[in-house]
Amino acid sequence: MTPPSAQHPFAPDEVLPPGDTLKEQLDAFGIPQADLARRTGLSTKHVNQIVQGSAVLTPETALLLERAVGIPASLWNQMEAAWRTHVSRTQSREALSHRLDWLDRFSLQELVKRGILPTKERTVGNLEHLLAFFGVADPEVAENVWGSYRTAFRRSTVLTPDDYATAVWLRQAELRAREILCAPYDRAALLELLPQLRALTVKEPAVWRTEIPRLCARAGVAVVFVAAPPNSRVSGVTRWLTPEKVGVAFSGRFKKDDHFWFTVFHELGHVLLHGKRLTFIDNTSRDDDTTPEGDRSEDEADAFARETLIPPEHAAAYKQLAQRPMPFTNITAFARRAGIAPGIVVGRLQHDGVLDWKYGTKLKRPIEISLSGDLTAG
Repeated sequence: MTPPSAQHPFAPDEVLPPGDTLKEQLDAFGIPQADLARRTGLSTKHVNQIVQGSAVLTPETALLLERAVGIPASLWNQMEAAWRTHVSRTQSREALSHRLDWLDRFSLQELVKRGILPTKERTVGNLEHLLAFFGVADPEVAENVWGSYRTAFRRSTVLTPDDYATAVWLRQAELRAREILCAPYDRAALLELLPQLRALTVKEPAVWRTEIPRLCARAGVAVVFVAAPPNSRVSGVTRWLTPEKVGVAFSGRFKKDDHFWFTVFHELGHVLLHGKRLTFIDNTSRDDDTTPEGDRSEDEADAFARETLIPPEHAAAYKQLAQRPMPFTNITAFARRAGIAPGIVVGRLQHDGVLDWKYGTKLKRPIEISLSGDLTAG
């Protein structure tokens, strides 16, 4: 028998069970299934089961068919693999059709805005898109994964975070951080960078956008800016991506430079002070702390941020300022001597209770992080 593939290369354009192709070839050459069974040494029943699609076409059978029918074993194997994948996908989609309720836990409109879903429809296709975005097999796995790394999750006594919106933000931050090329993590190098990072506080947000990631990448820290979803209260996260690379993300949730810079050094405090196995998710104004009893990691990161922004050599001058913060020229003069933005000083005075929250707001610079990750003055 002349191999048909020698005259007409086989190129299927749809997913069909290999038994369909086998039947077509047998019919085309007028070969009864019983005759094929004799040619291959298979039973007639087995050949019929292959034709009907009820039997798996194994690599061994593919070789037998190659000799008997002329179609290469590699093509039989490809057809079988494509068909089994199609069957498995159909079964999987049927199972997922009963889990569309999981989509209801997300803002589909927000997912479309972020380019995660193509539409806001409640469909199996969108559920598959969302699972692929999270890199998980099903909703249960997704929630187990989140639980496994949500080791420090600070909740506000007033606001109830939407964990699903936060999960979206965390995943986007992770994916973007993984794209950043970094040197291997170097603790000493990061410590040396702190004065340069602190000096950036007096620059414009457009400068922060490029300089913070550039400097931190030299020490193995991948910094990204990801706007938080509307229902998420997250402000920053620190998560080790590999033993030599840590991802740090900022959401710009508080929209003022004092909160932004405190969060920057708070997260870097986690990097420098705490273990590589932990994830630190900060999502409050630090009025409440629900980390495990005895865990002082958040307090330590707060102290690190305070002492980095207003270091010990300026502590005495700050104490004098706290006794008489007004007029505002006192604040701006101290900020100039300390080499930091005046809004940071205002925020510290307000936090310490020596300046009312209604005063000094104009000295704080508004910031905005867009969906694309741009950081600009608001």
